[in-house]
Amino acid sequence: MTDALLVAAILIFLLFILIGFVLFKEVRTHLFWRRLVAEGDFEAINGILIGEIDRWRTQRPPKGTSAAVWAGVQGMELLAGSGQFVHVSTTAEAEFRVVDGKRVQVATAYDTAVSTVSKLTEMLLYDVPNLRPGFVRVDVFTTFRNEDGSATARPILSSLADRVRAAPIDWDAGDSHAIVAAFDLVVRISDSGEALPVELPPVPLELAATLPAPEPAEPTVGAAGTAHRVSGS
Repeated sequence: MTDALLVAAILIFLLFILIGFVLFKEVRTHLFWRRLVAEGDFEAINGILIGEIDRWRTQRPPKGTSAAVWAGVQGMELLAGSGQFVHVSTTAEAEFRVVDGKRVQVATAYDTAVSTVSKLTEMLLYDVPNLRPGFVRVDVFTTFRNEDGSATARPILSSLADRVRAAPIDWDAGDSHAIVAAFDLVVRISDSGEALPVELPPVPLELAATLPAPEPAEPTVGAAGTAHRVSGS
């Protein structure tokens, strides 16, 4: 009996050592990434953001999140990121459901955009490991039909949220429209309640200064053999 207790005690001791080693390694990894973020390592920050965005794209919608809003989460594109500022864009469309055998619109594109902005802002502020940006900007596009029947994606909402104003928000119980009203918004709504196209504002200078400088354009050789630079769009 004594030998059995001794063996059990040794196994428990070894288990504690193993758990302690795993926890130590996990903490060390988090400290490593947080140090890179604090040092402004844009490659590390970009890797953290892209890794988390890719993970969200494989997840099922959380309980209470509509498929239309989650499509906006999974369709998010990272435009720029730093330790202080994350800028993304996505799309939102009107939501329809079949009610009594009829297809009924239950949310306008603007309603979906607002709910998507609320969800994305919360996730980018609080759910990205080792990164706690002070500001999150979300630009939302939707589809407009042209006179010739073709479709064009145009922006209908731009939101800039900061962590200070987001701190007191009740993200779980709050209404999306009330939540987003606390942010800096660019939006136009028609008399019928539909969103109208907007001009996206420039990124504030103090936030743009936290982002990496754009890479210089590569010189190319024209038809006559003259080297010239190609600028971005």
